Amino acid sequence: MRKRRVWSIQHELLEKAKESALAAVKVFNDPLIKFKSESFTVLMIIAWTYLLHSYYRSKRIEYRYHEVKNKRKKFDRTKRGSYKFWELERCLNDKAYPIDNDAKNNLKFLIGLRHEIEHHMTLNLDDFISGRYQACILNFNKYLTCCAIKICFRLKLIA
Repeated sequence: MRKRRVWSIQHELLEKAKESALAAVKVFNDPLIKFKSESFTVLMIIAWTYLLHSYYRSKRIEYRYHEVKNKRKKFDRTKRGSYKFWELERCLNDKAYPIDNDAKNNLKFLIGLRHEIEHHMTLNLDDFISGRYQACILNFNKYLTCCAIKICFRLKLIA
């Protein structure tokens, strides 16, 4: 059995967030791929979700769906038995969300775009909203750097 280290889940969430964002940028910059906007949007929403889950975990904020019955938490589960975690929109609606309103508005726009992508085909969006994508990745890098510095500092204190 693997021994879990302190902060390991939080660190793993940050790593996955970073990998998802890197994949989004790689896809968007690849001249051979035609499905750029759709892929970028989905991958960046995943990246932001992991980043905010890492933040909420660091603040000991419960980011799993649950009900309180008799002073006990009953956690919601998927059909396969896994915990249901907050999606990005729910993370942004929490009173403790850590990002500024401009970044939040940019993400809400991308969430709406993702819903459109999911439910029907979209036209080529690359040229029309590339500025929004650039803002999204710059905001992500800013908040990833803040979270990563705090976690690295904690890991050094523990080691």
